[in-house]
Amino acid sequence: MRLFGPRFYVVSLEVPFGFGEDAELDHDPASLGQGRKPFRRIDLTLYELPIPDFTTTYGIYFATPHLAEQLRPFSGLRERDFTLSFDPQMEELGAFEGKQLPELVCFDVTGTFGTDDFSQLEGQAGLLTSDKAIAVLRRFDLGQLATIRRFRPAR
Repeated sequence: MRLFGPRFYVVSLEVPFGFGEDAELDHDPASLGQGRKPFRRIDLTLYELPIPDFTTTYGIYFATPHLAEQLRPFSGLRERDFTLSFDPQMEELGAFEGKQLPELVCFDVTGTFGTDDFSQLEGQAGLLTSDKAIAVLRRFDLGQLATIRRFRPAR
């Protein structure tokens, strides 16, 4: 029996993406969510392969189809359409020769901390996850640079 409520964790992930030419942010201050500007259009370029099963850039998250299937029952994520292409400079250097773009599912984080399985807080880097969600994420490749630590909110 837990005396102090559910535990939450902070997940920091690798960032193998950058903005594509057609990325469009909503600059209306009323649209800010936890201090982050939401995307109207998500267009990204990929800088490196292979990529982990779960990754991020600019406050949006990407999962392989198998992981995405495991994440759908959790609260606090919303699927989004997006476009992805190889970085043109890396392509010119031959970094992606014979490679295909990975199949990914894109998620916005819409959850409220303490209520949902996934959330973000203004001033807190990383993705906040419930202990149920972290149990699923730990079964997948989060990348060599990923970190998971217990979240202890300031009182």
